[in-house]
Amino acid sequence: MMHIPSLKHITKHYPIENLPDSTEFFIGYKSMLKPVVEPGQYVKKYELLAETEGVFATKLHAPVSGTIAGFQDIDGKPHIKLVNDFKEDALVFPHINPEHTEPAEILEIIKHYGIEGSGGARFPAHTKYAVNDNKVDVFIINGAECEPYLTADYVLMQNKPEALFKAIVCIQKVIRAKKVVFGIEKQHKELAPLLKKHVGLGNFPLEVKILPNTYPQGGELQLIKSVTGKELPKGIVPAQHGIVVSNVGTLWAIYNALYQNKPYIERVIALSGTLAAKKGNYNVKIGTPISFLANFSGIVDSHTKHQVIVGGPMMGRQAKHPNTPVTKGTGGILIMPEEKKNQYNCIECGYCSDACPQRLMPMEFARFAQKNDKDKLITYHLSDCIECGACAYICPSDVPLMRSIFYGKELIKGTIVI
Repeated sequence: MMHIPSLKHITKHYPIENLPDSTEFFIGYKSMLKPVVEPGQYVKKYELLAETEGVFATKLHAPVSGTIAGFQDIDGKPHIKLVNDFKEDALVFPHINPEHTEPAEILEIIKHYGIEGSGGARFPAHTKYAVNDNKVDVFIINGAECEPYLTADYVLMQNKPEALFKAIVCIQKVIRAKKVVFGIEKQHKELAPLLKKHVGLGNFPLEVKILPNTYPQGGELQLIKSVTGKELPKGIVPAQHGIVVSNVGTLWAIYNALYQNKPYIERVIALSGTLAAKKGNYNVKIGTPISFLANFSGIVDSHTKHQVIVGGPMMGRQAKHPNTPVTKGTGGILIMPEEKKNQYNCIECGYCSDACPQRLMPMEFARFAQKNDKDKLITYHLSDCIECGACAYICPSDVPLMRSIFYGKELIKGTIVI
């Protein structure tokens, strides 16, 4: 769809480093999760903090050992506050032998270790891989990482290809796809021979497909169309059409669970942005506050007002609170200049609609969100929006389209009372 300036060409050459641990961690949990800890309680590293059961069951684990200092609302969402004692007193889980683990056991381990999609949506991985009687034709590995500035997936493919393929082999035992396709962008085509070197780890056909350098190439439906030619509607389950998609970061979390016996308590993120003094790719504990990352990086120009973006510049959001934490779906933390835009009225140019990969009409979202017209937002299929930000980026009038989209979705869900 579009090309956007970035610093990928710089940070993709940086190795994965371990970020020092913060003194405090803030582990956010969705409303459906129930905390299983209390204020004042001592917890070991890897200990269960919150969980939910059912179809979308997931779990949250302690990234470090320490004391539960209570619960805190950050941007209107509940978080468990954990104070690090820096003792690394960890729970020991039963040994896992991935090569001799049955498919049902693999799914149970993925569920028990809290593995969620790391691309942003955070869909429980065990639910996605439970294809039941659906025949899977193609298992697509999403290595596109189309968001500007983000390079976490790239460095995993570059530095941990064998680990990723071991995870693929384990998932293949469950979904039994006829073939596996590794999708990477043309700008990263140097990864192709490196990935192909590890094909022998599995006994299934594998293709490395070079994708265009376009945004939003990494969106699930856009990726499926690029790889298979099939155009699936928003809201469907790809497995029902013989397709399963998995993010590179999710594979890394699965490898850590099955081969390192570690719950999902850390992930690789890109620390970047035009004002970030210390850029790079870091292994960061879930719950690390963004203020800690910003302080670690430092600011190139202290006289320039800055903002911290959680995620990429297109789909990420500006952090309003210093304790906003890294989550399982955070691919990057960006330190960028604060932008003050002059907002003008929509000139009905249609650029936002042209840029939308879902063929929606974002200008109508802005119109009816302002009027709190929930029915019209539903009529114009706001729920089909993938929040890629292409409409806001292209808008010559700087209409706050993304703000309207976020607000409109909350309006539809009923979380906003008018």
